[in-house]
Formats: sequence, C-alpha cells, structure tokens
Amino acid sequence: MYKEPEFDSILIVKTSALGDIIQSFNVLDYLRQKFPNAAIDWAVEESLVSLVASHPHVRTAIPLDLKGMKKGWKSLSAWKSLYRSFSHLRQKCYDVLFDLQGNCKSALVTSAARAKTKVGFGYRSVREKPNIFSTDVRFEIPRQMNIRLQHLLLVQKFFRDEEPAEVQGVRFKMSEPERQKVDGILKHPALQTPLKVMVCPGSKWANKQVSSETLTQFLLRIEKELNASFLLVWGAESEKAYCEEVHAKLAQKSCIVDRLSITTWQNLMSEVGLLIAVDSSALHLCGTTQTPSFSVFGPTSPDIFRPIGPRHFSLQGRCPYGRTFDKTCPVLRSCPTGACIRSLTADEIFASFIQWWGAGLRPASRIN
Repeated sequence: MYKEPEFDSILIVKTSALGDIIQSFNVLDYLRQKFPNAAIDWAVEESLVSLVASHPHVRTAIPLDLKGMKKGWKSLSAWKSLYRSFSHLRQKCYDVLFDLQGNCKSALVTSAARAKTKVGFGYRSVREKPNIFSTDVRFEIPRQMNIRLQHLLLVQKFFRDEEPAEVQGVRFKMSEPERQKVDGILKHPALQTPLKVMVCPGSKWANKQVSSETLTQFLLRIEKELNASFLLVWGAESEKAYCEEVHAKLAQKSCIVDRLSITTWQNLMSEVGLLIAVDSSALHLCGTTQTPSFSVFGPTSPDIFRPIGPRHFSLQGRCPYGRTFDKTCPVLRSCPTGACIRSLTADEIFASFIQWWGAGLRPASRIN
C-alpha cells in the first residue's frame, strides 16, 4: 500500500508575472492544508518579492534578478547579481520543488536549485520544451482547463491526490499603516450600507471593458435592489477617468479609492461583500480571498481565467462575427468594435447577476 511521505520543505518556482503569480497562489492553500507544518519558499523576481512575501503561507520569498540579467547580460554587475541570487537559492536542499512556470527562464532557476525531487509539466503541456530537462518528475496537464486548476492538478498528481481541492482564501500580511488605510476607507460616509461592492472596471485592453454608461446603469440597479454602495478602484490614469465618470452618476453611494498596494487592495477586497470586475488583475486577486465575484467577459474565456469555486460567477458576451476560441480571441487587441462585451446591455448584465445572486452564489458562467 502506498504511504505518502512527509514533506517538511517545499520550493515553488514561479518567477513572474504579477497576474500569473496571483493565479498560482491557490497552490499554497492546498499545500498548507496538506502539510500544516511544512516550510514553503518561493523563488520570484525581485520586483515581486513583496507580493509573495505577503502571503501568510510563504516562509521566504527568494529574490531573483533574472530581468536585470536579460537587460544587462554584458555587464559585470548583472552577473554578480545573478550569482548572489543563485547563492541564496542554493542555501537549502528542499524535499520537493514545483516548477509552475514551465519555460526556459524557470528551467534555469529549477536547475540551479537544490531539491530531492523536481516536478514540472510534461512534454505535451510544458510552455517551452527545454524546460523538461530541468525536472525529473513530469505530468501532462490539460491546457484547456482553468489556469489555477492547471497549477493545482500538477501538484495533486505528484501527491496522487484525486480529491477536489478546496480554496478557502487568505488575507495577505500588511503593515499597520496599511491596516489604518483600509479602516479609513471603510469609514467613508458613502459606504455605510449593508452591502459594500468593490468595482474594478479597468483592464489593460479596452476590448475587455464594458462602456461606462452600461456599467453605471448596471450599478444603479444593484444600488436600488440591494441597498448597496460602491468602492471604485483604479490602476492606470485612464481607469481613474473611467471611475470618475461612473462616480459622477452614483450620487452619494460611491467613492473613488486612490491607487493601492497589492496587499492593501487584497485586504480591502476581503472586507467587502462582492467584487464586480472584468478579466483583469482585480479578478485574479479576488481568487485569493473569500469575497464572491461577478465578472463580465468578452474576448477571453471565463472557463480559463475566472477564479475557481462556487462564489465566483461570470457572464460572457457573444461575438457577433462568429469567432470562437478556447482561451483568448485572436483579435483581442485589434478588433475595432469589441462588440462581444460592449454590446451587452445593463439589463442583460443585471438579469444574469441577480439570478446568480438570488440563487445563493451559484458557480459557472452563461453565454449571452
């Protein structure tokens, strides 16, 4: 009979990028449930160390300067920085290493690290083929499944675990000034309603966004039906202007939140009753909390990118040009109309939302 060995030390290799790392955090929930006393370290780019270190299940975020090496590989300082990174990485030998990135960059890190067993993606599912030479145990993972489940399944297969993983959500560690900032925001006069809703309407790509007029009408329906107030959160200046348009029409039931650190944002998100967003970093971050989310998708697949679990629901618009895709629409960046999401009306979005909300936060998504 198979007896599962104990794993006292675990290393995660996922060096970048911001959204990809957040989408991998569910693995930490699973590992902590399975090995409550294990020390879990994470190898990550220097610029993202603070994010990884804020996760309560991570003992040490090991900084790597791979981007600096890529930009300045001819300089002596870049090589010295890389040497320091790998020296830190090799200070400990881990029971098991999981390469969740699967490309050539992570292969370099995985090869340099010390671990009794190095686990990664198989030949057919790895992102970049040379990566397989850095791992000694590999598993094929369906690339059509939710990105978070891909990471979880890789780890579960190693442990021969076929039970569905339960994602409970955590709060990132934050400083006292950050805690005071969260408390101050929640005391805003406009937010003294039974239901506080965080709204993150922005995205790097305009074709992922609904129009400000449609969003406003949708939020007005929620405010009327559920006695809700709204925290409008932005990242880029263009998103701030969008939020200002919406705020101007929500009377005294909304406030615009200044740009936040990731840890402050995640903790503030944990305090509200609902997140409304599009396919963006805000939605990915919500997957690390216990807060339910309602999201609107267009040129990307909710089956791949929506947070997992029954508290997350999405509506996807239909392409009027008949385009289909498994993960991302090939004309996401170039479509002149973005009609798949912009043709959705406030009434359609609200009807989908209230059916889900009234049924007790049901999972899955509906095609409009």
